[in-house]
Amino acid sequence: MITKITTQYFKRFETQEFPLEPLTLLAGPNNSGKSTLLQAAMVWNLGMQKWWEKKGPGSGSKAKDRPGAPITRQEFTALPLPSMDQLWTDTHTSLRKDEGKQGAPRPLVITLHGMSKDGSEWRVGFEFRYSGPEQIHAKPVAADLPHLDRAHEEISVIYVPPFSGIGVNETRHDRPYQDMLVGQGKAGDILRNLLLEVAEAGDGKDWQRLVEIVSEVFGYRLLKPVYAGVPYITCQYLKGIPTGNGFGGLPPLDVSTTGSGFHQVLLILAFMFARPSSLILLDEPDAHLHVLLQKQLYDILRRLCHERKGQLLIATHSEVLIDNTSPEQIVSFYREPHPLALDSDRDQVREALKRVTSLELLLAENAKGILYLEGTTDFDLLKAWSTVLEHPLEQWFSRLPFWHNNQGRSPKEARAHFFALKAIQPNLKAALLLDGDNRSLPDREITADGLTILRWERYEAESYLLHPTSLERFLNAEKEPLFAKPAMDYLREQLPPAFFHSPLEASAFLRAEPASKTLLPDLLAKADVAISKSDYFLLARQMKREEVPHEVEEKLNAIQALVCA
Repeated sequence: MITKITTQYFKRFETQEFPLEPLTLLAGPNNSGKSTLLQAAMVWNLGMQKWWEKKGPGSGSKAKDRPGAPITRQEFTALPLPSMDQLWTDTHTSLRKDEGKQGAPRPLVITLHGMSKDGSEWRVGFEFRYSGPEQIHAKPVAADLPHLDRAHEEISVIYVPPFSGIGVNETRHDRPYQDMLVGQGKAGDILRNLLLEVAEAGDGKDWQRLVEIVSEVFGYRLLKPVYAGVPYITCQYLKGIPTGNGFGGLPPLDVSTTGSGFHQVLLILAFMFARPSSLILLDEPDAHLHVLLQKQLYDILRRLCHERKGQLLIATHSEVLIDNTSPEQIVSFYREPHPLALDSDRDQVREALKRVTSLELLLAENAKGILYLEGTTDFDLLKAWSTVLEHPLEQWFSRLPFWHNNQGRSPKEARAHFFALKAIQPNLKAALLLDGDNRSLPDREITADGLTILRWERYEAESYLLHPTSLERFLNAEKEPLFAKPAMDYLREQLPPAFFHSPLEASAFLRAEPASKTLLPDLLAKADVAISKSDYFLLARQMKREEVPHEVEEKLNAIQALVCA
């Protein structure tokens, strides 16, 4: 069993350690390095194969005295590369001044650490050196040579990429060509080859088991592949389970006529049975699958690996797979790759995959805090007021501010989103600004570690636009005074006299009145000013400093303390 993989100068990771269990899920967002780890295992395996073939025992070569086995780009079937330097971190194949002797070869090293059945530990690293765009050299790390025979004997690796389509026809391919297609992400092009290999192998028990699983999952009868009389492999199924040995009146259909979910499951099973290996690498096996089928396939994979003493390494975005895996079997790729310890850690990763966008992921890595608002109107109002007040938070708004639109949903949604973000940045702070209509929801139902709840004293943010002088100025700027007068008369009819004497003060009326739904739309309509709620920030922008209620500045101060570094 592989207990750990370490890499040096491989792709996105200059140095990285990945602890592994008999079953390990790699969970995280796109472009976080999950596939890089799978590729590291594949490259190590290719290095071992090529070195053993060209320099190992039986090759006639004294490997210790040779610089390594050459591997050309055409032979490099682990993954597609336009140039061999793409394997190196930042494509730097020579050492920098701060790394050692400047200009010397920068050795790319991938090391597998293992434990044999007798409990003894071993490690074998393979060092890759750049020889040019078309060739590299691979050799075992000298200190690990005593364990090389054991690693070669015990470790075999297969990689199953996400399903990407199946051709109408497929001829028989030899193993090197199959490996090349898999490395290019075209595993669907060898599905029939794999099924034919399973059908022709051994005593037929593996084929029978594969047929039984397909019947169990889909209710289809998979027919034995045929490669005779035509240049293509015929691989068919029956859309049902007939009794007896006949077809039961069901027409045989080509496997290409089924859906992508069937293809995905069949491809994974074909690899499992045709390429029995000690380490199985699966890249998003949940792709194309309904959640119920994800769980069913996951159970089958775990059962097969347990029976065959194999080890599973799975890159996934699936909440289903994460929920059904113990935390210690999950490596999170949020922040630096790290194994999880607690159920709450697993829950955070699951929620992050479900709730956090790619932009939020980038912003969270360097942010002090995040601001939660009920909508874009609130955001635009705060931004306009920060300009009017010349508040320091204006600079935060002018950059790429880290805020989340709760879209009017329950404040508990913001708490759940913040919980997910802490999988990325555990020390993150947050401010949740709520309208006054949420007063009935107690803080204890929303609160979370690091989350500060702020509430408008008035009914909503738009209520702070109600200043008679600023509203009249806005209307006069938009229309002739002839239009503004009936609108202001309407306002005087609706608001108590005390408001016009002290418009900055809070009142019971303003705490209860939804200005954005009643007063403001009617006021603007009477002045024949056609702007929507999303444009209310225009009213805020023309306010003067002394017309903005003091509470607005207090809220800006509180937000600044939480979200600005």
